[in-house]
Amino acid sequence: MRNVLKYQLPLLLWIVVTVLVPYLQDNVFSMNLPLGTDKFVHAAVYFILCWLAQRSFYHQTAIPPLRRSSLLGAFIFSCVYGILDEFHQVVLPGRSSNMYDVLAGVGGALLSVAITSIISQRRSGGGPESEG
Repeated sequence: MRNVLKYQLPLLLWIVVTVLVPYLQDNVFSMNLPLGTDKFVHAAVYFILCWLAQRSFYHQTAIPPLRRSSLLGAFIFSCVYGILDEFHQVVLPGRSSNMYDVLAGVGGALLSVAITSIISQRRSGGGPESEG
């Protein structure tokens, strides 16, 4: 139970936040950001999503192949989630789907993979999957 709270719960909470923020954005977060800033926000959101997913996948025991390939699994999960999120935004009033948002999300997830790999290799002298 301790691992679930420490490693799986943060991912689930982040997903809930990313689903709820578009509903609240116009009412609560009504700020005007400079043009193009939203792409950096997308990249940051998916950087965090990928990082949390990798931690969650690595520290679970139910699916051993997912643990062994936690970094790849997290990247794929993040990309698929980004695509589904854009479909979700089509049905929200005042929102639209944008392929550049997907690309920004993929870029953020890819950056997370790269940084996690570098840190992992420096820590252990091994591959990226030894990171926890």
